Amino acid sequence: MKRRGALQTLVAVMSIVVGAVAGAELAGSEAPDFALKSVSGENRRLSEYRGRVVLLSFWASWCGDCRSQLTGLADLHGRYAGAGLELMAVSLDTTRAQAADAAESLRMAYPVLHDAGGEVGRAYAVDSMPFVVLIDRDGVVRDVFEGYRRGDEEQYVVRIRELLSE
Repeated sequence: MKRRGALQTLVAVMSIVVGAVAGAELAGSEAPDFALKSVSGENRRLSEYRGRVVLLSFWASWCGDCRSQLTGLADLHGRYAGAGLELMAVSLDTTRAQAADAAESLRMAYPVLHDAGGEVGRAYAVDSMPFVVLIDRDGVVRDVFEGYRRGDEEQYVVRIRELLSE
């Protein structure tokens, strides 16, 4: 039993390390372009937002931390949308209905996209949620934030302000 527990601990640690490496490798590179349909029916392509700072939040309706984070991100969007911030919530839920129901219950006033096959999530090396990617006006990934704790929004605010002032 001790060996099994040690092996499970090792696997968990390695997945965290691999995720951190994937996020670190993503930072500084061009953001992978994608086109996804929003839960309200519009197609959204990331490259159409060049010239604006983009915050991508990868989430799922079953993720409690994601739901808490999305509420805080809504406040950020409200404060900085006029200054050039775009927020897109990319749902990795199995069905579009799950994403749409969560978007409605959380009263999301920003684009909620559904990554049906998880292709965009794989392109961004999402291996845990919530997973936030900050993209500068030139389409370059500047920051990757994995996980969520109350108060993380202040860290986002600092980086968003820096990117908006560039």
